[in-house]
Amino acid sequence: MLENSNYLIESQLKKCLEVFNEITGKVSDVSVESYMQQIGFLNQQGTTIVNAVIAIMDMTSLTFRYVANTDVSLGISTGDFYNKGFSAFLSSMPEENTMAIPTLFKFLLDSVKLADPLVRNKFVAYGYGIKHRRPSGKVFSTLVQIFSLESDKDGKPLLCLVVDQDIEHLTRNVTQYRGRVSFGNDDLITTFSSEDMALKVQDIFSNREIDVLKYLLRGHESKQIAEKLFISSNTVDNHRKNMLKKLEARDTTALVQLSKLLGILR
Repeated sequence: MLENSNYLIESQLKKCLEVFNEITGKVSDVSVESYMQQIGFLNQQGTTIVNAVIAIMDMTSLTFRYVANTDVSLGISTGDFYNKGFSAFLSSMPEENTMAIPTLFKFLLDSVKLADPLVRNKFVAYGYGIKHRRPSGKVFSTLVQIFSLESDKDGKPLLCLVVDQDIEHLTRNVTQYRGRVSFGNDDLITTFSSEDMALKVQDIFSNREIDVLKYLLRGHESKQIAEKLFISSNTVDNHRKNMLKKLEARDTTALVQLSKLLGILR
């Protein structure tokens, strides 16, 4: 069983590396500390997000130049991440979910190719509903955020900041995974769902759903939102239900929080 598991992890790692084999260029010698301070993910106490793995990853080799919180978040020592690279990340996932990672990496690279060359290196990518398993055996869902730090001449990512955050308390039983990539000031937004396996040039929510979401963020009730958008309260409630279903969120408060984490709300 362990032998089969190791084979699966290595095969998925190989697929991930194949996705990025067209990247050209070399990662710079800029210090990890400089990047972390620049991005604002470090303070005097250390990392600012306790329930998340925070890493700086070389995309050309899928190795970690910096990683923190793996002991708390995944029950895996940071030493394993440095020594085993991305295999350590894959080993924390249920076997059936490891295939999501090369699929989402391909979605990211395909999205970069669609973007205007001027904003290709200014992306933030999101992987929603990625599964991990704790040492106890409990499976939980996370949201991965990937921020571009360095890119090659074609805008493909060389070095990225990765934040893999536990969202189990915000979701119900997540049954599918999603991808979202935004470029520049939302000059381009692409999305992907394991439900239909297609890259789409649109956001996870429709424009009208986002209108409703913005009012939910301000604490408005359905009747108030209906009056402001000149639609019925039933229509508002239907939009809310559709958004809850898409993200499999526990409630409206969780929906708003998840939308912030996904970059849909700012």
